[in-house]
Amino acid sequence: MLVKPMIDSWEVPRIDHISSGESRRISFLPVPGLIGHLSQDLGRGALVVEISGSLYGDEARDDFLKTLREKFLAGEPVDFVADIVNESQLEQVLIESLNLEENAANPNECFYRIRLCEYTEPPEPPGLASDFGAELDADLDLEADLGLDLLDLPSLPDLPGLPITLPKLGDALAPLKPAAENLRATVADAGKLLDPLKSLLE
Repeated sequence: MLVKPMIDSWEVPRIDHISSGESRRISFLPVPGLIGHLSQDLGRGALVVEISGSLYGDEARDDFLKTLREKFLAGEPVDFVADIVNESQLEQVLIESLNLEENAANPNECFYRIRLCEYTEPPEPPGLASDFGAELDADLDLEADLGLDLLDLPSLPDLPGLPITLPKLGDALAPLKPAAENLRATVADAGKLLDPLKSLLE
């Protein structure tokens, strides 16, 4: 073993067994009437490393748990180096699981098993670039200035402190008054149309 397995800056003690596993994510698509099936490669899965070993004595066990559990509970990716992951793209790992076992037959011995999973930095969420629309600023400012210049906004002296005011609502509804009066007279005579029917039902 040229390079001793290290999780972050901590050297894993008394290793009995270490293994790594890699796989590709392949989706199998059955097609009716076709012998076999179609397959689609979805890329390489995360590399997994398992380390197991044993510790002797309470002090060695407590030091092991203090260091490793602190990293496990933090849930942060850590650096990992070992001969078994040479020529791979693994740089950082997450401590996926930590298993400990003690046996009454060997009361001074503690067995551990660590499972490490390759960590991949998630992509940044898409967003607007800081210079998005910068080339339109000058044109938009010019169009806004022209639009404001073309507006003929009346001014009302009735509301002090405001440069512009709205026209009175009563003046705006004046053309509708004759039509409203005619509608009211027509609706008022509608009740008389039911008088013959009323006399038949009495």
